[in-house]
Parts: sequence; structure tokens; C-alpha cells
Amino acid sequence: MPSLRSSLALLAASVATFVSAQCLNTVAAYNPNVRTMTSNNTWFVVPVPKDTALAAAKEAYPLANLRLLDIQSQSDPDFFPNGFPEGMHPVLVTSGYTDDTRLTALQIDGALLVGTVFVPYVARGNSDAPLSASIVQYLAGPNGPLPNGLVPTVASPLLFGGAPVRLGQFAPKAAAYMTDASGTNSARVAWAILPNPISGPGVYPEALDFSFKTADSSRIGARTIKKLISTPILLPSGLCQRNTYYFNNATALPVLRNGQVTMGPAADGVGVVTGKFMQASPDKSGIYKDVDGFSACAQNVGNNPEDCDTAARTVDPASLD
Repeated sequence: MPSLRSSLALLAASVATFVSAQCLNTVAAYNPNVRTMTSNNTWFVVPVPKDTALAAAKEAYPLANLRLLDIQSQSDPDFFPNGFPEGMHPVLVTSGYTDDTRLTALQIDGALLVGTVFVPYVARGNSDAPLSASIVQYLAGPNGPLPNGLVPTVASPLLFGGAPVRLGQFAPKAAAYMTDASGTNSARVAWAILPNPISGPGVYPEALDFSFKTADSSRIGARTIKKLISTPILLPSGLCQRNTYYFNNATALPVLRNGQVTMGPAADGVGVVTGKFMQASPDKSGIYKDVDGFSACAQNVGNNPEDCDTAARTVDPASLD
């Protein structure tokens, strides 16, 4: 009987492994006056029709006079070295597990789960400075959206430069993703409109679902993904924030990924039944297959808001290493 119990325990462990390993925040000492943290994230670059990407960005920033930049005309030969599907624009979709968040004497007590959707390489007016439009950002603590996610959500003007943040519901609840016996990794992000962790069902429209495996190669390349990740974020104030990720620490352990991303009704706008990205998918259910991504435990530095052209010019080239 003891051997049977041991076998069952081993089987259970092999079926679902939760990935919560976290690197140390080694950048806080060099950036004491800005927000720093560690981010065990997985980023995917999802090809979305250009008109949908622009519509989502304009809905998020109705007064910003945004337009999409042509990614094929960028001067960096390592930026999308194999090109990008005709008529499509990259949308950066993320799920992850952050920890050791610091801002001067302030610090978040414990980890936070994050899920984000950005439309990178947009520009305002006559400027050609590449910026990222924040479509949605979700946060929760490892035990659910309340109470851990509530404080940073309310305090987003201080911690995240003023970018709007929503309460999220995540699976797994205390890890970057989970891995099953076949080696498939998965994660889920939902919008916690009406959390109900005590008595039963709540209101949680689906935002993002991820199913992915490790890949030997990438059509996009790690450098492209890093460049998209560290593109300055346009803030509601009209200023921008350099939200820079560094991968040159020995604990980053970057891994290429490939898989499926599902963008539900809460991946953009305020819909709970359908959304722009959902309707733009090939089968209109939000499923985007065979997309390339990248996992790593990065060091993150969120600089103070500044002029957008200045932010775009001063992205740290070390973030591409």
C-alpha cells in the first residue's frame, strides 16, 4: 500500500507541475528611485489584422491620434528577419508571475500574477517614435484577485505610470504556468468583474488562454521579441514609460516557445461576450494557432513617465542582449 501511495503521488506530480521559480531583483540597487521587479513571464507575438490592431489601440486611446508603424520598413535587420504575414500587425500578449516589486521604500508584499495585451509599434500624430499601446493589463495576488491584487490596481498611477490595471483571475493561482505530463504548458487569465471566492460562481470573462511547448527555433527571433517587450508604453497622461526588461542575468534562463493563444472577450475593450481580437481570429472564437513566443525570468525597470520621443530614443540597448 505505501508503494501504491508513492506511485500515485509521483503520477500526480508528473501530471501537473507548477512553475514558480523566480529570479532575484538585482536591479533595484542601481535604480532606487523607480519601480523595479522580477518577472517570470511568457510573451507571445500574435499576428492580428492591421485594422483590428489599430481599432483596439484607438479604443484604448481615443484622443491620441494613433497609427500603426510599418514593421517591415524598420532599419534593424534583426527585427522580424523573416518578415511578417501580409496585412497583419504584431500584438504582444503576456502571462507571468512577478515578485520583489520595489519603489524607493515601498514594496509589494508578495508576488503578483500579471496578464497583458499590448499593440506595439504605434505612433502618435506626425511622430515616428515607436510606442506600445496598452490594451488591457490584469493583476492578482497568488490567492486570487482579492486582496493582493487590489492595492497595486488602485495604486497603478504610482507603480505603473498611470496605465489602467484591472483585477484578474489566474490559473494556476501561484505560478507562471503549469506543465502536464506531455510537456505542454498552460496558463489562463480572466477579468475578475465580480469575484466570489467564498460562496460560488462569480463573473470572470475570459481574457487570455495559453497552451505552448518549448521550441527549437523561432520565425521571429528572441531579439525581435525583446525589442517589442521594451518598447515604451504610451500612458493616458500623454507621456510614456520605458518599462525595460533585462535578460543578461544568469538566472534569466530564456526559452523559445510555440503554441496557441486564445484571446477572449476581455482581451480588449470592455466586452464580456465578444471582443475585437476574438472576432478577428480565423474561426472568430479567439484562437490563434502556431504563434511564437519566449519565456524568461527578467529584471524589470519601470522608469518615471517622460516625453514619448525621448523615451523612444533612450531605450537601453542592453535590454536586447
